[in-house]
Amino acid sequence: MPVSRPLEALLSGVERREGVSYVFNINGAKIANFRKSFMTACKKAGLKDLRIHDLRHVFASKMVMNGTSLFVTGELLGHKTPDMTKRYSHLVPDALKKAVDDVWGNILDNPLH
Repeated sequence: MPVSRPLEALLSGVERREGVSYVFNINGAKIANFRKSFMTACKKAGLKDLRIHDLRHVFASKMVMNGTSLFVTGELLGHKTPDMTKRYSHLVPDALKKAVDDVWGNILDNPLH
């Protein structure tokens, strides 16, 4: 899974300890219950009613609203079918019109091409 450049830069600055393979760990060991750790972090941060899935949903919504295709969004989310990703299509209601306008706008601007 690709990571953003800012995250890559941030992670490259994390001090690595000998024998520790995980960025998020408990005394160097893999976190056995990520959900519990996530809930503990939310509680300490004062965040109520936040679930891991909410972060995934925000990620997908932001991608689609910023113009990422539903195909790419689905690939990054690991969706097995396009139907799973279609739930985000309502976030870009003008995308189909824009696509048609882009094609016909170019043809009308250059009718011989």
